[in-house]
Amino acid sequence: SLLAPQALTPAEVSRSLNPNEALVGYFSADKAWYGYTLSGGQLRFFTLDAVGLEEDVADFRDALKRRRRSANELGEALYDRLLRPMVTGLQGKDLLIVPYGSLHYLPFAALRGEGKFLIEGRALRFLPSAALAGLLRNPQTIPIQKLLVLGNPDLGKPELDLPSAQVEAQSLYQKFSSRSELFVRRAASETLVKQRGGEFSHIHLASHGEFSADNPLGSRLKLAADTNNDGMLTVDEIYALQLQAQMVVLSACETGLGQVTSGDDVIGLTRGFLYAGARNVVSSLWEVDDEATSLLFQYMYEALGQGRSPRQALAQAQARLLKEKPHPFYWAAFFLSGSGL
Repeated sequence: SLLAPQALTPAEVSRSLNPNEALVGYFSADKAWYGYTLSGGQLRFFTLDAVGLEEDVADFRDALKRRRRSANELGEALYDRLLRPMVTGLQGKDLLIVPYGSLHYLPFAALRGEGKFLIEGRALRFLPSAALAGLLRNPQTIPIQKLLVLGNPDLGKPELDLPSAQVEAQSLYQKFSSRSELFVRRAASETLVKQRGGEFSHIHLASHGEFSADNPLGSRLKLAADTNNDGMLTVDEIYALQLQAQMVVLSACETGLGQVTSGDDVIGLTRGFLYAGARNVVSSLWEVDDEATSLLFQYMYEALGQGRSPRQALAQAQARLLKEKPHPFYWAAFFLSGSGL
């Protein structure tokens, strides 16, 4: 169904939404851009100003990655174009966002409107296509039952070592020691993920990620190699995994990027893990700061341990981190795709 999903009616999509959640989506036709919302069973359409939109999204991403002060101003301008026309009926609601085109690379959490970031006071989740909305529904949030933690795999080059990722992994293991298994350096292997990934309710991978625009199915997570595998866990290999994970966290750089196809879906690591059976995938849009990432996931797992849903846990962690590190560069790169529960 994830490979060739069937179109859903608005009523079917509405039933798939989580409590207090509205859908916000985008599409284009005849060079014009449109937005739509589905809230309270009511579907509405809006014409949007898309002149120079791709360039503005690129400028916003660049300002965020360079930690420029202008990022907030650019985020406010994009909010005015993409969300302000549709805010009726969305106040106080969590959002399921279905991007389109260049918006797949837009960190919606960092958009600013009404004097605050979009992430403040609400949880966000994303899907690469609205047709997937009814396929990933969970009846309830599943607590952390068995957690697989991989960190700082040995990639054979000292310059690729990630000491902070190892600290992050060890800290996470200590927090859930009775329910987790930790593998670092040579033990953090591609073979391990392939052979045992299906055993775990939650998976955390702290390593390098690499997006290939020329060959999206070749985008990869870099893990330790052994005699069975080369350590490059590519998207096409992820498609072959059999997972039952409530949540897969890709604590790596650019793991949320992918190639937008002509049907406006995204081929990349996120979709690969959803196809493999993960209900939720947390991934990133740019090269992230090690210290901030470690703090973000510390806060997120604290919230998960308190019974928060995956989407609520990430939103709570981002809102908490922005109080310590206000610039969105530090917390807005990560986003959640999937059921949200």
